[in-house]
Amino acid sequence: MTTEELAELFLAHVYDLAEAAPHPNFLFSVNDFAPSLGITDREELQKAINLLGDRGLIILASMDMYGGVSAGITMEGSSFVEKGGETGVIKQYRKDPQRLVKTPSAPLLAGVAPETVETESEERRASLFASRTVEAILADMNDILERDDTVSAETKKDLLSDLATLKIQMGRTVKDSRIIDAVLGNLAAIPSIAPLAAAMRGIIEASFK
Repeated sequence: MTTEELAELFLAHVYDLAEAAPHPNFLFSVNDFAPSLGITDREELQKAINLLGDRGLIILASMDMYGGVSAGITMEGSSFVEKGGETGVIKQYRKDPQRLVKTPSAPLLAGVAPETVETESEERRASLFASRTVEAILADMNDILERDDTVSAETKKDLLSDLATLKIQMGRTVKDSRIIDAVLGNLAAIPSIAPLAAAMRGIIEASFK
């Protein structure tokens, strides 16, 4: 299976999880379901996830040096799956899931000894992923708020202003944690974007201290 096919299979599975979740903006631990896809190669998994992230089809809440990832599908990703993808693997998956989904003989990342020293390039890559994820979440929250008819026009205006403030804060070298906490608290009170606000808080706490 090519990297592109693996990426599309992964995306289709995340799409199905999001459809079954109480709210479509949930984030899912890759290690919880990647084994069911027969994914045991960390490098190939990372390439596939990188591809999806670069195309804006998924949101990555985290990616550590041991392969720990939380992922959620974007609106663009959902549309991509609904159109059948590009490689044909999504159509195969829909037609005969058992042909592509399998249980591996070893757990994800089994036999891979964790490295004790993170290289400078890995640190830069992790920082880049975090920044891209923040940008993707901000864009998704903006789109969701614009379409949320349960939020009054006045409240929506205030929340969109909060998003703009948060974007400015995240672009600064020195961030004001009090402002960020206050804004995230406001955003987390809105059910349609609460999961994304929680994911954003986790990323900030993990990557932007």
